[in-house]
Amino acid sequence: MSDILGEVTIRANGKQLKTKQGATLNPGGDTHTRHTGAGRSWGSSKQFTVPSIAVVIAAAEDVDVIEIGKIKNATLTWEGNNGVDYMMTGAAQQAPFTISDSGDITGTFEGDEVVRV
Repeated sequence: MSDILGEVTIRANGKQLKTKQGATLNPGGDTHTRHTGAGRSWGSSKQFTVPSIAVVIAAAEDVDVIEIGKIKNATLTWEGNNGVDYMMTGAAQQAPFTISDSGDITGTFEGDEVVRV
């Protein structure tokens, strides 16, 4: 029986982030758009979508939302408990991370590329 992904460990430049369940990885690639009219498809165009990793981080006393925002040109690793790992290079925040009174810091890192390691 194969192992199914149940949780991941995410590291930024080798340092483990205090992530909670809910992380998602988008390996990036082409996004295709169909162009239609007069009841038919005229074809499609494509546009590159950058890779991203969205995370939920525990807002512990030693975790600073401002410091997370300073992560730039980082190498992020996605280590799945199913044995499948990925690496994102050139990572930085997509937009400022947010912190809520539910104890969560949320945001998305974007990068140059994602490869399986």
